[in-house]
Amino acid sequence: MIVSFRPCIEDTGREDRYRNTDASTPICVRMAGTYEPTWSSLDAHPVPQWFDDAKLGIWIHWGIYSVPAWAPPPAEPPEHAYAEWYPYYMYRPGNRFYEYHRETYGADVDYADFIADWTAAAFDPNAWAELFADIGARYVVITGEHHDGFPLWDTAVTKYNASQMGPERDIVAELADAVRRRGLKFAPSFHGLLNYYQPDPDAPQGQPIGADGGDPPSPEYVAYMHDKLDELIEAYKPDLLWLDGDWIADAETFGTKATVARYYNAAEHWGKEVVVNDRLGRTRWKHEGDTHGDFYTPEYEEFDEIVEHKWEACRGIGHSFGYNQAEGQAEYLDPRELVHLFVDTVAKNGNLLINVGPTADGRIPEPQRLRLEALGGWLDQYGEAIFGTTYWITHDDPTSTVPVRYTWKDGTLYAIALEWPGDDLRLAVPEHVDIDPAAIEIRLLGQAGKLACRRRGRTLTIDTPGQPREVHVQYAHAFAIDDVANPATADDE
Repeated sequence: MIVSFRPCIEDTGREDRYRNTDASTPICVRMAGTYEPTWSSLDAHPVPQWFDDAKLGIWIHWGIYSVPAWAPPPAEPPEHAYAEWYPYYMYRPGNRFYEYHRETYGADVDYADFIADWTAAAFDPNAWAELFADIGARYVVITGEHHDGFPLWDTAVTKYNASQMGPERDIVAELADAVRRRGLKFAPSFHGLLNYYQPDPDAPQGQPIGADGGDPPSPEYVAYMHDKLDELIEAYKPDLLWLDGDWIADAETFGTKATVARYYNAAEHWGKEVVVNDRLGRTRWKHEGDTHGDFYTPEYEEFDEIVEHKWEACRGIGHSFGYNQAEGQAEYLDPRELVHLFVDTVAKNGNLLINVGPTADGRIPEPQRLRLEALGGWLDQYGEAIFGTTYWITHDDPTSTVPVRYTWKDGTLYAIALEWPGDDLRLAVPEHVDIDPAAIEIRLLGQAGKLACRRRGRTLTIDTPGQPREVHVQYAHAFAIDDVANPATADDE
């Protein structure tokens, strides 16, 4: 018997107008387990070690919006910068999306008319997975469904999905298989807490609805949303539950507490250690009031200091998540900026979920791929200072002559210089812990030999070797200092 993950419906007399299931399919299964749908219970869920150690994830925004693939760069408020929001703004007069759509395609072209041009003809999930594994990513997230309400998997809830239209492929299933065969974790993100259009399983779109919080979702929409979300979880057993669209209503309206409890309990049954983000319904770190979820998700933002609650910075290589044909080299992070962003995030207890936006036929644009490969080349030499590390007592060193970020692992402190320091690197390590220069060993990762050092008061000075010449290691340089304590995690050791 197949056990359904569908939510429990207390009012069994409600018309299941959006379900495409036969009468034998159970619609109410209470999976016994550790977790209850209360904040006190859900907040007790531990962050799995694999997520804390992973540091680098790849996000993929791909869908019908990859056909028009346009947003005005750089966007200025109140216009939204993201190309994946094209299906929302193309219907709203008074912005450049609206004007661009009419100038380029005409007023009679609807969003659904782009489906036929989203071919995915060049989509090679194995090539994608190979690239992501080669650069050192530990997990991959793809938009299972974005705000346009078009699922990328073979869903029974609506005929409007990538398996039956457009690519006519189960994008989620194909990528999940390719990614997991390479030992990476996988999840389809679900952005359906906000849908640009009224739910209708027999039509590609309805009338656009408000995205500014003025129109809370109806009970009918919430039921429709859960039909798809629960199906997604049950079919693909994701390693992460990555939700979005939370800002328009609270968690009670969305019913996300019950969803998370069921997910945690199902994961226990699967034998998986899973993790859930904070976008559960106006509970995110940036909103007023309580915050919940295993990790915070600042978007195109960074925390200024170490945040002990696990977090994940998410952003695109450019200004959009979805592919934006209007973006050029100037709109992309350059390799040095990407490496520095990554190092700074890890030093503050974060992961980086860096996004790629494929073209409509399934190619990862060359400028995006080259930047990922540059990050991977840097990690080939300096990954020891990143993967499996934790934060130290401080993330930076204002007294150093070059910017420095600290990470720590198993008694080794890593000082990552964001510029080459010259003949010596001066660090304020003795301000935080007592060290004996004669008893410690210091090395530059990727080079053999112990580096000389000396201490004067609160300053540790390291004599550096010659600067590495390899292109990909020029962006930052990691020095390992053995036998250094970590006061930040002393209680956990």
